[in-house]
Amino acid sequence: MNIYDYIDEYGIYSFSEKEFNEVDSAIFSFLSYADFSNIFEGEKMTIQEIGRKHIGLHSKKENNVIAVREGNRILKYLKDTKRYRNCLIYNHKYEGTEDIQFGVIAIEYQKNEIYVSFEGTDELISGWKENLFLSYKFPTKSHLKAISYLNRNYTFSNKKIIVGGHSKGGNLAIVASAYANFFVRKKIKKVYNFDGPGLLEKEYYGKAFQKILPKYIHIIPDYSIVGLLLENTNTKVVKSNNKTILSHNIFYWEIDNNHFVKSNLSLFSKNLNNEIDNWCSKYSSDEKYDFINNLENICKKVDVSSLLDFKERKTKLIDLIHESKDLTENSKKILMDFVALFLKCLNNTTISEIKNLINRKIKLPKMRTKEDSNGIK
Repeated sequence: MNIYDYIDEYGIYSFSEKEFNEVDSAIFSFLSYADFSNIFEGEKMTIQEIGRKHIGLHSKKENNVIAVREGNRILKYLKDTKRYRNCLIYNHKYEGTEDIQFGVIAIEYQKNEIYVSFEGTDELISGWKENLFLSYKFPTKSHLKAISYLNRNYTFSNKKIIVGGHSKGGNLAIVASAYANFFVRKKIKKVYNFDGPGLLEKEYYGKAFQKILPKYIHIIPDYSIVGLLLENTNTKVVKSNNKTILSHNIFYWEIDNNHFVKSNLSLFSKNLNNEIDNWCSKYSSDEKYDFINNLENICKKVDVSSLLDFKERKTKLIDLIHESKDLTENSKKILMDFVALFLKCLNNTTISEIKNLINRKIKLPKMRTKEDSNGIK
């Protein structure tokens, strides 16, 4: 079964009846992608309150990117379930500029039990940009905001904490947990990284990460790409029913009862990971910095901002790189190496598959629990 099948099956149970598990963690990690703009009126709102208000505000056709759409879908699917509807969401923060994209929510799923969910990248091309940024710089602006968020909100709190995130959000979960102050770290029960990058070698072997290592869980699909970037450990490989880069979306991960189905890393991911490692090690930090800026400028000129755009406009993108008078020959070579590598990532992914994921419709369940039949909402 998939995430939505799991919600159908487990949605009728409270967390006291069926305890919190790794699938719940994945759901909460993706919930932070949802568009919470113009939602919050006070400090705290239940998932049901947010979900109902969200439908009123975002009932028209969505123009959001894939991850945000999935977050919105999950929110709507959770809102009337016994398990999730009364979970409180608060301490929402979001900042999106050309320099930074940072989002986070706190979810109180039981009394004094908090899940801090750091949002991943909400645009695939910029996601690659941010993940490449992680390949040579620490800490980033998002890292500093994530650490500050935990310290500011939970230093004097008596609540137990689980920290998690998907994609870049998983990387933020590691860094925030490792570099938070002692009072926060001792309250953290687990740290989940769902198919997100790891750490640079220096930070990976540093004392901060080693302190949270026993609490750390890294879960990736068998066709992972992003989750293999940088140094990582405590990795559980799970089965995906999509054999392309789209397996990054947790919708495709297979579930048995209350856990993800274990698998082995595919040959595709192993080979691609080696090529990505070679690309990252081939160029200096200065060359990577210039490359990221050049890639962003080139993508803007051909109006490429998503996975779908990249597939549809790859010829225009390549032609523009070759013809550009603003780029040195070395810059062109670095860009072409990356484009070739990125197209290899997309090799088995068809445009129709991407469109299907973007436009996918889900039928919301009409759940009725015993409490509902007694008139309790």
